[in-house]
Amino acid sequence: MIKFEYPEDQLYFEKLLLHNGFSNIMDFANMFDFRLPEIKRKEFNRIRNNRLEELKSIHGLRCMLNLHCCDLSSGVAVDHLIPISTNKLNKVLRNLKAEKGKKVKTQSFGSNHIDNLVIACNNCNNYKKHRILESNEMIPILIAKKNK
Repeated sequence: MIKFEYPEDQLYFEKLLLHNGFSNIMDFANMFDFRLPEIKRKEFNRIRNNRLEELKSIHGLRCMLNLHCCDLSSGVAVDHLIPISTNKLNKVLRNLKAEKGKKVKTQSFGSNHIDNLVIACNNCNNYKKHRILESNEMIPILIAKKNK
């Protein structure tokens, strides 16, 4: 079961993900993990190399993001489609403002499950950073992953 902190967060992700044959947010349950980001980052550091090998065996060594000047010679990284944490929804949906000298509070969303991970060239990974992709960027990646 996916348990979002705010109902509008679930609506945001449903609007983002439910297209092209994807009809239930539960189809994406493996992509979400609401534990503390620090715990997930520590876990990811332990499993990153294994996840890279899994992804390469399934999808081949290619940039799955294909967002910005793809170039495998820049190096490769394992990237989270749904970021481990982000402040986007607090900014966009709740219009929260940063306190002086601080950033807007982040929320924990993305998991370390293989369903939420892609191979990215360093150019695309650096371009994406911790942002949530737009639906037109996300859906082709999800379809490609589903068809493997």
